[in-house]
Amino acid sequence: MTNSPFKKYYRVDEVAEYFAISVRTVYRLIDEGELRRTKIRGCLRVPLMEIQRYERELRKQMSEL
Repeated sequence: MTNSPFKKYYRVDEVAEYFAISVRTVYRLIDEGELRRTKIRGCLRVPLMEIQRYERELRKQMSEL
């Protein structure tokens, strides 16, 4: 995932690469409501703010272990 200051929405495959998980897992996270998404012109996109929120949540869970 690029760190462009202008890019605010990411494709599912970019999110998968960022978190080092499969595309299928990203879709599952979306379906289960763990990761919010939006549709832009019919295509699923994950907002940068949502990626950052989910990453903070993961870090918090890891620190509690």
